[in-house]
Amino acid sequence: MRIGFCVPMNKAWSAAADGIEREHGGKVELVRGVEACLAAFPSLDAVIANRVDASSYEAARSLKAVFVPFVGVNHLPADLLIERGVAVFNCHGNAESVAQHALVLALAGFGRLIEFHNDLRAETWHGFWVDKGSEDFWHSIFRKRCAILGAGAIGRKLARLLKAFDCTVIGYRRRPGEPLPEHFDEVKSDLKAAVAGADIVFVTLPLTDATRGLVGAAELEAMRGAFLVNVGRGDVVDERALYEALRDGVLAGAGIDVWYVYPPKGSVKGAPSRYPIHTLPNVVMSPHVAGSTYEAVDLNIAQTVENLDRWLRTGDAEHRVDLRASY
Repeated sequence: MRIGFCVPMNKAWSAAADGIEREHGGKVELVRGVEACLAAFPSLDAVIANRVDASSYEAARSLKAVFVPFVGVNHLPADLLIERGVAVFNCHGNAESVAQHALVLALAGFGRLIEFHNDLRAETWHGFWVDKGSEDFWHSIFRKRCAILGAGAIGRKLARLLKAFDCTVIGYRRRPGEPLPEHFDEVKSDLKAAVAGADIVFVTLPLTDATRGLVGAAELEAMRGAFLVNVGRGDVVDERALYEALRDGVLAGAGIDVWYVYPPKGSVKGAPSRYPIHTLPNVVMSPHVAGSTYEAVDLNIAQTVENLDRWLRTGDAEHRVDLRASY
């Protein structure tokens, strides 16, 4: 069986590949590195792959399984893989880091951290040291009511973190009747009901046909006064509606890591939205880096290789992706 490691073969990936060879002996032949893997793609039985051109998958007539070493699968030629019966598995090693980043965005917004930091850098003080009063107070998130849109890996890690602040945690997922995940007080299948009365609303949903534009003007109105944090995908929240809700005070503010417009390849410049969201004073921002930690990369590698090992042993693995649903 030919297995392709279509990833940069750094120390961690090389060690992982060595472990597969030790465990499975002469049963597998590994093709290591992006260039070698792309050349061998037509003969591969399984592949661990970052983003690969669809033409490679079209040529891969022997392919039985694809292991994506991160969460997103929107880059895959889903219809082709479904037609050929190719199993796809992803991993959620970044869930801890993304959940932590979501919490950081909320804490920074509630704590006015960016404002205070920037002003003090400019040698402007706030607070009682300079005889300021309640206009310089900030808010704690202790005992706040929080809604998490998405009760998957990220949402569950986030719920656990929020319980350290004694928060009430309400989840949202479309499928009713599933068991209540740990650290959630309640999970609702009605979005407006889930966000009603929330002080903080976290979006952790992937982008699918069902979630695109899920949060529009009406849903933002239903969370009036809340602070919105989006670490899922930008287009889950309607772009224009978000800008207007922030501009007009429907939302208290937002912490945003995922965006609507990204710089062209080779550039590091560009506005993150077609609307001037990034200029608003009640927005805390980061450039889609919530999962970009050394720890997340290491966990993704470990989970991916563990999944590959399980598939080689049993023919199945964890985190099998429903390509029709895109997650």
